[in-house]
Amino acid sequence: MEVVAVRNLLVDLIPKISNQKQRIDLSTQVPCSLRTVFNTGIRNLSQVHQTRSSHRTSTVACLASPGLQERTLDKSPLKGFTVSAKTSRDGEIKMKVDVTGAKTQVIFDDVFSKLVDDAQPIPGFRRVKGGKTPDIPKDILLHILGPSKVNMQSIKKIINSTVAEYVQKKGLKVTKELRVEQSFEELEAAFVPGKDFSFDATVHHIMLN
Repeated sequence: MEVVAVRNLLVDLIPKISNQKQRIDLSTQVPCSLRTVFNTGIRNLSQVHQTRSSHRTSTVACLASPGLQERTLDKSPLKGFTVSAKTSRDGEIKMKVDVTGAKTQVIFDDVFSKLVDDAQPIPGFRRVKGGKTPDIPKDILLHILGPSKVNMQSIKKIINSTVAEYVQKKGLKVTKELRVEQSFEELEAAFVPGKDFSFDATVHHIMLN
């Protein structure tokens, strides 16, 4: 298992956004059988209990496990977002992250500006010194870059940066895997720069003895 130090979280967390066709009802099934998302290789926790009795189902084994039942609740307001987290004894941290419209706008603008810079010079527009093409309306640039591309990178940055900041503030050590429970289609449908944005994510805390 790979462990990421707190100081490297901002660059090392690897968000995995779910495939909508593989979604599972988190309220009833996730504790017993964590799903594989984009080949993340998450092991099935029910296997831990199967060796105790060949006659028990994974659901019964799950209900018998105090590590999966008992959780620590935490609600942390941070700059531009709030995290409501539940931590189980086995180290799974499930969180709901609510991001303010002001923060989504700042991140979107930053991502958009970097994509515009990377795309320079813009074909079909007159260049100036340095090879750039200034004074192009934002809606035209967005059309050239592709709205879905800009949204996707903005959403990933929002997810990665907020979860990383929360983990850092709490002084946690986690594995690199960051699993997002919504599909990208759901996230993109809910994402509007300048508006509040929410998502659900799971990370795994490294339990130190």
